[in-house]
Amino acid sequence: MRLVAAPWWLIVAGWPAAGSVCAPDAANSALFAEWSRIETSTLASPALDSVQLTESSLRVRLWRRANKQASESDRRTLRLIHDYRAYDFGSRGTRLETNGHLHHLGLEYRVEHGTWEWAVSPRLAASSNAGRHPRVIDGDTVAWHGVARRTHRLGKSVSVVWGVCRDDRLGRRRLAPVVGVDWHLERFELSLGFPESALTWEAHPRWAVQARIHPSGGSWRVFSEELDRRSRFRQSGWRYGVGLTVAATAKHRLTAIVEREVRRSFRFRLEDGRNVRTEASAAWLLGLRLQWTG
Repeated sequence: MRLVAAPWWLIVAGWPAAGSVCAPDAANSALFAEWSRIETSTLASPALDSVQLTESSLRVRLWRRANKQASESDRRTLRLIHDYRAYDFGSRGTRLETNGHLHHLGLEYRVEHGTWEWAVSPRLAASSNAGRHPRVIDGDTVAWHGVARRTHRLGKSVSVVWGVCRDDRLGRRRLAPVVGVDWHLERFELSLGFPESALTWEAHPRWAVQARIHPSGGSWRVFSEELDRRSRFRQSGWRYGVGLTVAATAKHRLTAIVEREVRRSFRFRLEDGRNVRTEASAAWLLGLRLQWTG
C-alpha cells in the first residue's frame, strides 16, 4: 500500500517487502540496501530437520523523470532490483532439489500520474547455478511482476487505495487485490488493508517507529547442485514486527527491524508432478536497512 498523507520521509520510514513491485514506493529514494537473518527453526519433515535463512535486497534507481509542468506525482522511475535468499537446510543425507541460493534479479519501471500508479517488473527468478550455466534458463525462470492501483482522497486525512498486483509474496505467482484505507493524524499514519497493514508513529523529527504485518513468500525455478534435477520451489509465510528508523543525515536513513515469521511452509513441485511440502516452526528475524534519498 502507498502512504499518501504523511510527510515524505515518513513514507519511507517503514520497510516494504524486499523487492516487491507491490510495496510502497518512495520516488525520492535512490537506494535501498537491506540485510536480514532468520534464526534456525525446525522442520516437520522426515528428510529435513531444520532451516536457517539469510536474505538481502538491493533497489537502485537508474533513471527518473518528473514532469515539471505538472504535479509532483507525475513521474517515471526505472530501478534495478536484486533480492537474494540463502536457505541453509539441515538434511538427513537427502539430496536437495536446490543448492539453497535463490535470486530475483531484474528491473522495475514505475509510472505515477495523478491518482494512478502502475509498474512492471521482469526478473530472473532462479537458483544461483542457473546463472552460472545459462543453458538451463528457460521461460519458466523469468517472472513478470506488476501492479496497477489508484488512490482516492476522501478528506484531508483519509484516503482509499484499490488495485491489483501480480507477485509471489503469497507463495506463488498470482494476481491479488490491493485494497486499503489510510488515516493520517498529526504524528500517526494508519494503513489497514491487504496484503499488508502498518501503523507509523513519527515520535521525533529525526526518528519514527512502525509496526507492520505482511506476506513473506516467494517462488523460484531451482536446480540441484549437479543440474540433473529441476523443480519449482515455493516458500510462504507471514511476518509481523516493528522497525525503528533514524535519520542519520538529511539524505541517509537507517532502519533496525525485529519481526516474527509465522505460518511458514516450503514446497517443491518436482518434474514428475509430485509435490513435496514441509512446515516450519515460527522464527525471529533481525534486519537492517540503509536508505539514501536524493
